Amino acid sequence: MDDVLMQTNVLEYLEAAVRQFPHRIVYQDDGDTLCISEVSDGARRLATLISQKVDLGNPVVVISGKNLQTPVAYLGVVYAGCYYVPISTDMPESRIRMILDFVAPAAVIVDDENADWLKALAKDFPIILCSDAKYVVINSEELACRRMKQADDDPLYVIFTSGSSGMPKGVMTSHRAVIDYIDAFADTFDIGTDDVLGNQAPLDYIAAIRDIYLPLKTGARTVLIPKSLFSMPKQLFDYVNDHGVTTLCWVASALSLCCEFGVFDEVCLEKVSKVVFTGSVLPTKHLRVWQENLPRALFANCYGPTEVTASCSYHIVDHIVSETEVIPIGTPFNNSKMFLLSEENEMVPAGEIGEICVYGSSLALGYYRDQRKTDECFISNPLDEAGLPRIYRTGDLGSITSDGVMYFCGRKDSQIKHMGHRIELSEIESTAQFMSEISHCVCLYNDEKKLLWLYYVGEEVGNKEVALHMREWLPSHMVPRKFVKLDAIPRLANGKVDTVILKDMMKA
Repeated sequence: MDDVLMQTNVLEYLEAAVRQFPHRIVYQDDGDTLCISEVSDGARRLATLISQKVDLGNPVVVISGKNLQTPVAYLGVVYAGCYYVPISTDMPESRIRMILDFVAPAAVIVDDENADWLKALAKDFPIILCSDAKYVVINSEELACRRMKQADDDPLYVIFTSGSSGMPKGVMTSHRAVIDYIDAFADTFDIGTDDVLGNQAPLDYIAAIRDIYLPLKTGARTVLIPKSLFSMPKQLFDYVNDHGVTTLCWVASALSLCCEFGVFDEVCLEKVSKVVFTGSVLPTKHLRVWQENLPRALFANCYGPTEVTASCSYHIVDHIVSETEVIPIGTPFNNSKMFLLSEENEMVPAGEIGEICVYGSSLALGYYRDQRKTDECFISNPLDEAGLPRIYRTGDLGSITSDGVMYFCGRKDSQIKHMGHRIELSEIESTAQFMSEISHCVCLYNDEKKLLWLYYVGEEVGNKEVALHMREWLPSHMVPRKFVKLDAIPRLANGKVDTVILKDMMKA
């Protein structure tokens, strides 16, 4: 671990890989590949172009799809001594513009496929095409100068997630946090040169940092699986087999979908030996199907929000589960610690429920340009124990066994997990109330059917108009599937929403 402690920048992964295996393929998509030396060369060319336009230490937005240019663009931003802000191309343009205005980036990098529409949307910011760097002469002296001025606690990226106020919140994460997480994940699951990672997550999503940085550290290969295949499980399994994928780090909903379509009855996964599920706990009835069809594979559940660099704990499932079994979120990775706090900021004993709190070097730096929210969630040690630094209050509830294994027990607030994403229901409600016709609304989640419902009160507006409005402002995974117009929102005597009545309506 001594060499790990000396690392201060994720680029050290790439530079070590260039020395060790320059011609090894690390990224592959449906039609092309990139070896280590090509990644390094492309990133440094792009960094030279960025350095001509952007000062050290500034945010640079990257808008690029699920393609080989995207990780190169991220690394190019880092080589330029800046931090990247990935924005999904699947977001509505109104939401992209909202984030652009909030970040006020020093530049926007875009791939060729998305360049035309972005030029109109981001005309207030300098735009750099990924392809413009192709023939740039690398300025090694300038890049080296910028590198010398960086530290391990400098930001590496800002990833935006759902926010309770109606504005997405930007989670700012350092080089140190990512280095410690990638090192811990690689060690825990023995990721090496023989591993082929089947990428499921969009590259702008927190889960994708494994698929981007693990190959640079270990010499593994990441295969970018087309998004469309995750709605066609048979073709998905064929693709996984054709590309020799050995390791799946997928959100639980993607694994469940394969079971619901009965794809194992048609296709066997030939080389998959590791299955790590994230985002939420995989239902045991689906986990059992995977276990029975891959009896020699390792299965593990990982837990953790964006604020703790993707995952802070894991649990290896070492037996065939029963359908009534509860899968724990487990024990912390190296360099992370977890404990439970009561409402009175006291340590919760084993067997009781409290708020899951995390500390360690994998914590995010805070929320971008939101000190109030940062101070609310990233707090100093309330237990006053020596050596316990700043902690993150997750808002998740948990319980812990006497031997230190933790279980997830729900949320303190209205945040939910849907399709692998943490969603603030209050953001959906705030977005609905952008419409002047809507006077009141409540968003609820039907956990059994995995559907978002929006109940609303509004004059001269119907479900179609509300749905169109929501699609204009929210990414697809946040748009409710059910809209119900009411004369009034049912409330209890204390004024709170009567969720029992509304949930009964879901069952009707």
